[in-house]
Amino acid sequence: MGRCRLLYRTILALLLAATFASPVTGWAGEVKKLAIGSGNTAGVYYAASAALAKVVNRNSPDTGLHLINQTSQGSEQNIDDVLQGKVAFGLAQADMLFKATNGLGPWEGRPQADLRGVLALHSEALTLVAAEDAEIAGLADLKGKRVNIGAPGSSDNENARRLLELVGVGPEEVQLREEPAALASDLLQAGEIDAYFFTVGHPNLSVREASSGKRKARLVALPPELIAHFTAAKPFLLTVSIPVDQYPGLESREPVPSVGVKAVLFTRADLDEATVRLLVRTVIENLDLFRRQHLAISALTAPEMAAVSVLSLHPGAQGYLREAGLLQ
Repeated sequence: MGRCRLLYRTILALLLAATFASPVTGWAGEVKKLAIGSGNTAGVYYAASAALAKVVNRNSPDTGLHLINQTSQGSEQNIDDVLQGKVAFGLAQADMLFKATNGLGPWEGRPQADLRGVLALHSEALTLVAAEDAEIAGLADLKGKRVNIGAPGSSDNENARRLLELVGVGPEEVQLREEPAALASDLLQAGEIDAYFFTVGHPNLSVREASSGKRKARLVALPPELIAHFTAAKPFLLTVSIPVDQYPGLESREPVPSVGVKAVLFTRADLDEATVRLLVRTVIENLDLFRRQHLAISALTAPEMAAVSVLSLHPGAQGYLREAGLLQ
């Protein structure tokens, strides 16, 4: 009888161990909750992060992975938060990731070697929004105007200063403001500025607000020679065309040529391979659902998402993408 009881207990223990060693639907103990640093609630980063979370979290009970969309101030904060372990993943512009890995800009003299790419997402366009009454048809017309160029250290700020320099408009010839770009639409409608630069995915709520107020607005095109100069000098910059069909209030109705940069989902090198692989596999295998979440990501293809050029891919992402035939 004692041996039978011992055998029964042994079998029961093995069964229980097997049960709890594998994911069980509805058992919260199996779910790993990880945050994604995104952006403010009006931006495309927040929408893209929410789309990632929706696709992954619908299978959380089975996969054990749950993503949390966490608001932030954008690329710079997300990079620092990932490096400090405050969030597991982040979204950032490719140029900001380039600066971080090469010890430039906010990371001057401190190259960050622990960042790894996960997926490339939508393109973000350098967008110049101008009030119609300010009569700004081109960059040279910014002379003498009140222009917000974004917070110090941001890509908006850097690119705006470079563009003004290239068209011969000195900083002393413009009334510059350096407010966060997310505040610029309110400043434009309040009559406190005449134009602002914003590197952002489209459609964007801030641009929509700027174009639908009492003060009419337009998007200002960059000249072809400047676009060619920018994209040749910085390999992470792209030639893009800003669509205007989602902004019915704009005075300008033709697509607007500009330069852009990819938004990249990234993480730390030491995040475990299984987690990153699971995220990438889930998104790629449910790409139609992912793309339906926002117009800015609606045209993404799997090969485009695999093309992270500014960072080394995390081994978890690289392994799945190679097996899926998306990498050589």
